[in-house]
Amino acid sequence: MLLKFYHQSYQELLDKLLQLQKQVREKDIDMMAINTIYNQGQDIFKGKILSVKLDDLDCNAIILIQSAQTEINKNLRLLGTELLFLASSRQAGTTQKRLDKVQRQIEQLIGYCQAIIKQVRN
Repeated sequence: MLLKFYHQSYQELLDKLLQLQKQVREKDIDMMAINTIYNQGQDIFKGKILSVKLDDLDCNAIILIQSAQTEINKNLRLLGTELLFLASSRQAGTTQKRLDKVQRQIEQLIGYCQAIIKQVRN
């Protein structure tokens, strides 16, 4: 049951990250939409994923999930900082550099979510 919940929760987070990735790749950047999607992803991670106790999982799964959660938490915060920098950038060159960093950060987060989903499925 716990694994099914984890799978669903990480799938929700992955869906938000994919939505965020799509929004960031749009020609016209809508920072309000980007921030809304980012905040929804944060809510899923903090409210659904971090709130669950891992005690019922086997030891190997706990180690993997805790490690991934630490990286996801760190990268979500870094992404939030990059989004603030993106919103404040005024020159086209700076904006593009920030967009590149945001996209890389999102790709890392997507990779972590996919890895956990794959591990939980097995």
